[in-house]
Amino acid sequence: MISISQDFFIYLSIVFVIIAISIYSIDKWSIFFKSIFILSFLLIFFSLFPYLDSNEKNLLSPQAILSGFSNETLITVCALLVLGQGIVQTKAVDGYISFILKIFSGNEIIVIFFSLFSVLFLSAFLNNTPVVIIFIPVIQAIAKKIGHSGSRYLIPLSYAAILGGMTTLIGSSTNLLVANSLYSITNIKIGFFDFFIPGIIIAFSGILYIFLFSKFLLKRRSPMANELVTDSDKKFIAQVSLTKESPLVGKTSISGKFEGLENINILLIQRKEHAEHGPLFNDFELRVGDVLVIATTKEELSEIISKKIGFCGSEISRIKPGEIDDQETNNQLLTEAVISPLSSLIGLNIESISFRYRFNCVVIGLQRRARMIRKRMTEIPLEAGDVLLIQGSKKAIKDLRSGSDIMPMEWSSTEIIDQMLPKKAIFIFGTVILLSVFEILPLVVSSLLGVFTMLLTRVLSTRQAVSSVDYNLLLLIVTSLALGKVIFETGTANYLAQNLATLLKDSSVYIVLSCFFLFVALITNLVSNNACAVLFTPIAIDLANNLGMDPKIFAIAVIFAVNCSFMTPMAYQTNLLVMGPGHYKFSDFVIFGFPLTIICWVTFSLFFPWYYNLI
Repeated sequence: MISISQDFFIYLSIVFVIIAISIYSIDKWSIFFKSIFILSFLLIFFSLFPYLDSNEKNLLSPQAILSGFSNETLITVCALLVLGQGIVQTKAVDGYISFILKIFSGNEIIVIFFSLFSVLFLSAFLNNTPVVIIFIPVIQAIAKKIGHSGSRYLIPLSYAAILGGMTTLIGSSTNLLVANSLYSITNIKIGFFDFFIPGIIIAFSGILYIFLFSKFLLKRRSPMANELVTDSDKKFIAQVSLTKESPLVGKTSISGKFEGLENINILLIQRKEHAEHGPLFNDFELRVGDVLVIATTKEELSEIISKKIGFCGSEISRIKPGEIDDQETNNQLLTEAVISPLSSLIGLNIESISFRYRFNCVVIGLQRRARMIRKRMTEIPLEAGDVLLIQGSKKAIKDLRSGSDIMPMEWSSTEIIDQMLPKKAIFIFGTVILLSVFEILPLVVSSLLGVFTMLLTRVLSTRQAVSSVDYNLLLLIVTSLALGKVIFETGTANYLAQNLATLLKDSSVYIVLSCFFLFVALITNLVSNNACAVLFTPIAIDLANNLGMDPKIFAIAVIFAVNCSFMTPMAYQTNLLVMGPGHYKFSDFVIFGFPLTIICWVTFSLFFPWYYNLI
């Protein structure tokens, strides 16, 4: 092994960080590959050139570099991603979304802005992480509803939480660290709202930038599955038979729509021998036994089934409601299947085929390209190329593949959600948040407990839980923690901070504060903001004393600077949380976060000295 001087290690660490950021900025390679490459390089380098302490112990051994795999942050992020998937999978936030959409009457963009301002406000008083966790599925669902990519709004969601967190003492744990460090050195306390005014000015300047430029600087990112399936909004003809238990019985139409079916296009209502064709007149009352022929999407049909609005499917006269539920509801699938060109079913209608008894499934809907037929679904003669929407157990759907009449499209399968599952998901999720907010349990403990409970209560299957974890994200976290350890252990961060202090020692207060803020704001994107808080607070106090200024003012400047964690995904936990769901690349944070950092710096430089009478 070869020994290297302290100074050389510092210079090498700076070079390593610059190279790592450059590598992550290259979109050509996957994050997985880039992370493995950087980790491998660090492991090999510090094995050949160990960084030794006074006891000849390698502080950057393989165990130290790979310690991120057992890091609390990594485990917490994984657990929270699974919990978020439970909320999304069960559509637990649909009720809230419908409520706020109803309030703003179709102005969905306003809903997005309302959500971001809600996050900004809540983050001032609550831990940023649970606030972002709550709003991730809400933002995703609203974005989907208005036909936008979630990537347009999830980074802004994280940034709104960070901006809100810099307005009060408890807005971020980092704020408390700075306040405690200041008090331990100087006995000077920072009050709850001592920096609220400059904080809110910086926050609103940041929010204004987010609203104006997110559309232009954030690219549309979608999962591959969404890119492959371009006809997800296609309409199926379906029919719903109203049973006496149906919540629609007794409902009257208003402008041709029924409460609970506002988004459904009703083509026909069959009442015994009488057929009422849409569009319907006002005050048409639904009765038991009515058969509604509708045109709607697979997603909306799944919701109709899960809410038990009526019996949805073919062979209504022969099957009692619930007969097809030979397994648990959450084991039932909705699958699209195409009638093959040589199918023996061509020319026959669904009723005459006895589909339920022949295939142990029920046809829920029928889609025929370029034509919309206004007649009962069960009476439509089948043609080659027709797409059937089929409900059945996993086994029954699998058995369909053995025949030649129908060709199931495997990618189209979705599970039907049991209505109890969203309630369970919300309860578990809410409990996790409350346990964390009131500090009954650490977030890592409560989130893992939540994951276990979701699996135990079958809110999520093991497959769904595993698939919700982004392994690219995990390796990125581990790599960022490894780089942070290199910077901290080698003394690189302290070296840079001390040199800045020496450089600015004889400058005016205004220049010192402005340059100090910018430097700390840049460093906090490479080292954890908590580490920056601990490192730079003593330096800020020293600078203030040398200038004959109030150390409290300089400590508050540190609070604002260390919260400017916008430029890298590893800069702050909420950035990591939105990276997976938003399908972001490293460069997205750099492109959108760097201007925001500059805006916060400029706002600070203009307002902060004036507010504290430093000019």
